[in-house]
Amino acid sequence: MKRPGYFLLRTILGSVLGGAFILAGCKKTSDLVIPPPGPAWITFTETTTPQLLDDKINSLNADQSGRVWIGTDSGANYFQRGTWGRIRDSLRYSPDGVQSRYKVNYIETGKGATIWFGLDGGGVKRFREGATRAVWTTYNVPTITYYNVQSISADKVVNGDVWVSTTFGISRFIPSLNDPEFGTWLTYTAPTIPSNQVYASAINFNDNTVWFGTQDGFAMYDDRVSDWTAFTLPTQYNYKINSMTFDRAGTLWMAKLVGVTSFNKELSEWKHYTNTNTGGKLPAGEIHAVTTDLGSVRWFGTDQGLVRLSDTTWTTFTTSTTPELPDNSVTALVYDSRGNLWIGTNKGIAIFNEEGTRF
Repeated sequence: MKRPGYFLLRTILGSVLGGAFILAGCKKTSDLVIPPPGPAWITFTETTTPQLLDDKINSLNADQSGRVWIGTDSGANYFQRGTWGRIRDSLRYSPDGVQSRYKVNYIETGKGATIWFGLDGGGVKRFREGATRAVWTTYNVPTITYYNVQSISADKVVNGDVWVSTTFGISRFIPSLNDPEFGTWLTYTAPTIPSNQVYASAINFNDNTVWFGTQDGFAMYDDRVSDWTAFTLPTQYNYKINSMTFDRAGTLWMAKLVGVTSFNKELSEWKHYTNTNTGGKLPAGEIHAVTTDLGSVRWFGTDQGLVRLSDTTWTTFTTSTTPELPDNSVTALVYDSRGNLWIGTNKGIAIFNEEGTRF
């Protein structure tokens, strides 16, 4: 899952500044009307929400403007303050040269109002919002390592670098200082990284290091010293890494083919969670997605429902206990700017906020 930490920290700052602006304006605080929160759960499916392109959700991303981006098997949607939008034709590709496809595996928002779409056979498409030229650009083999994109991570603070992960290695886009339309691509493959099969990535917003989860361990790139560090998981926990995210303490959380691992590099602290050592509280099936509230709450998207670890307390949400959850196969997770948790599944989207949803 995509860097909720950085986005939420920026949102908190923006809320403080925004509040100061309101107080300095024409209206008094007492004149402001804050709408009441909605229900704790909201569900969107193709049946209830015709604007949703497809119930099969592959990726979720929350950008700095308050939009939530949704990658589906039939293109991309975005949602902002109750309004839906869609992008389909601009994401068309034909991997066999005949049949058109629109499947979006991953969406990431980058520096300078750019949105990056990772396609399932069509490479990467970059959208430069508000640009007068080169609004859409496609990057494919041999510019990137492979056509099928698994994850994208973008630096939104320093240089604006974008990292594209595939099952044939990693490609890095370094934007030009003189013209954001252009840039340089670099490629990283084994043995620089543990495996060329790279399925996940995340940026640690505490130090801007970039982390990659592979079929066989994970790796970190530190731009401050231009150096790679590889990490190997213990044999009994060494499974394909599907998703990665960081919390405020700089702890990396990894959702894997089997189980979850957390790692804090500064403390040299490892924790491994499995179905066995949690007494069955973490499902035995595949863990597809992970996100955190930056503090003590972690969420895992599994084949057998949505799982929350709050401090040391485990809670599982399934379609039998929570009818608002469209499906037990949870594929993507992200927090938006209002603290709502977006939950992507194979049969639609659910939104959860224990204090009531707000948009």
